Amino acid sequence: MGKGTNLASELSYDELLYLLELLKKENLKGNHLEIGTGSGGTLLNLIKCYNENTTPHFVVIDPMNYFPNQYCIVKKNLTNNGLDPNSVEFRRTRSYDAFKDAEKTGEKYDFIFIDGAHKLRYVMKDLSWARLLTVGGILCLHDYHIKTKGVILAANRFLRRYKNYTKVSVVNKLLVLRKNGESNIPEISKVDHIYANVISLLLQIEHSVYKRIKRLR
Repeated sequence: MGKGTNLASELSYDELLYLLELLKKENLKGNHLEIGTGSGGTLLNLIKCYNENTTPHFVVIDPMNYFPNQYCIVKKNLTNNGLDPNSVEFRRTRSYDAFKDAEKTGEKYDFIFIDGAHKLRYVMKDLSWARLLTVGGILCLHDYHIKTKGVILAANRFLRRYKNYTKVSVVNKLLVLRKNGESNIPEISKVDHIYANVISLLLQIEHSVYKRIKRLR
């Protein structure tokens, strides 16, 4: 069974412990968003770190096609851990499609956790949700690591472009940011998307060349 289907959080012990302690300390009361939920292991830990009477509203964005029966497995995982799956708002669609609808209706979030597809163009689309993060809110990206270039490139560009975000911490592969004020330009711009598409193509070419060279050796 792959990591995404073993019902555990895809965060390491240190990452999860840090994140849960941070949320307890911050006491965020607004909407919480998870982009990419796997089998729901991280989600259930995030929910359970709150007092039952003060649990914020959780929204999950995931097409639910990462592995067979993903949606049923996520709900079963929550149920087996004493949580009501109906208390979570699941949006079974692509992140950017959901974002465009959420922006139109003026949704706001105090906490956003991104752990979706790791290709640069997808991470950049996921980062568009930062536009809906409240000032003082927390934005987290998982797999911020040299082995996942898409996450590294997208996150580093984001921090260079949007100075109203500061790096709170990096724990193993977990990057934690805080939004300190509204941005002068909406996160993410068309220029960011163009950058992501061009660099993604270059990375794909680089990977193909590497594979061919490897076969010739």
